[in-house]
Amino acid sequence: MIDVWFDCRQDANNKDPDQHSPTLKRYHAELWTRKLPDGRQLTMLDQGVYLVASDGQRQIPVSSDNMAATFRSWKRNKLLVEQVSREVLALIDDIGWTIGSEIIFPSELRGGTQTINRARGWHRKIADRFDLTLECIARWYQSKDSPLASVFDRYRDFFEWFRDFKGYVDFFLLQDFVNDEYQVKILTDFNDFQTSPLPKSVEQYAAYLQDLNELLSLRAKRIEQHVKLI
Repeated sequence: MIDVWFDCRQDANNKDPDQHSPTLKRYHAELWTRKLPDGRQLTMLDQGVYLVASDGQRQIPVSSDNMAATFRSWKRNKLLVEQVSREVLALIDDIGWTIGSEIIFPSELRGGTQTINRARGWHRKIADRFDLTLECIARWYQSKDSPLASVFDRYRDFFEWFRDFKGYVDFFLLQDFVNDEYQVKILTDFNDFQTSPLPKSVEQYAAYLQDLNELLSLRAKRIEQHVKLI
């Protein structure tokens, strides 16, 4: 059984749940062992520290990555955090470490450079935001440039499993992050990656957190419905 509201910090021994929560690892293994868009079976193999995604021919180590970027510990965002209501901060804190707020990416280091997890966290035009990461993924499938294009190129075999952007979104139950035309919902003012991904005002920060909370909650409910059909 998958409890989509389980806070994976509870069994992570005060460590990073992405690496140390056995429940989160099990949830990923159960959820993403499913049919690929071309009908082949993707299986999540438990290899100890990491999971390994396998289509029967290729095996790619994968790890969990959190989608709830709040910037609460960022020094540049300290003044905004202090001015946002505790109620708003509590909302995202409650959903932030549940399975609805988690995704998997390849974990192996290729080419002696950053993995997707680290690249999206450190790139100044992405700042760990999942909406901006998803926009980069959409552009990659369209053969368009983005701040993460060269990183995704190194993991082409992973993304090719899902055929196209719609296949990727549908496989990982991310439909609430896009509109009916599968265009990504960007949660703040967006100018083609030319502006800072950090919120610029208390109002924008609060709106960003509320919108992020809504999308993550909707995804949790979508996962819950998906589990009932398995």
